Amino acid sequence: MTKSTKEFFYDEDSGRILGIIAKDSTSWLAQTIFGYTIARTDSRENAERVLFRDGTSVLRGVWQYFDSDEQEWFPCVIQEANEKKVVITRTNGYGVQDSKTYKHVILTDPTEEVLMKMS
Repeated sequence: MTKSTKEFFYDEDSGRILGIIAKDSTSWLAQTIFGYTIARTDSRENAERVLFRDGTSVLRGVWQYFDSDEQEWFPCVIQEANEKKVVITRTNGYGVQDSKTYKHVILTDPTEEVLMKMS
């Protein structure tokens, strides 16, 4: 299998990172700033379109993370994200914080095995 290549993709006007464009052996990938795959496409141009449209907005809404202490998946919202770390807050399934289950978590280099967008 060919190792994938990745590069940050920036908004030319603001200079802000919109996400990552990656290429693997079968397709182009549009990924969040921390490497979560938003979409697989047939061309780099289509991956760029996905990032222009969804690169930062996909970070909003309810995600889920695997809590290694409790060995269970929990809904959460992203408070902060960069290429090396994601800060989340545990919520209910609607993205609302509950004082009984509240937990603030810092994930370092998260993968899809510990952080996923809820469908």
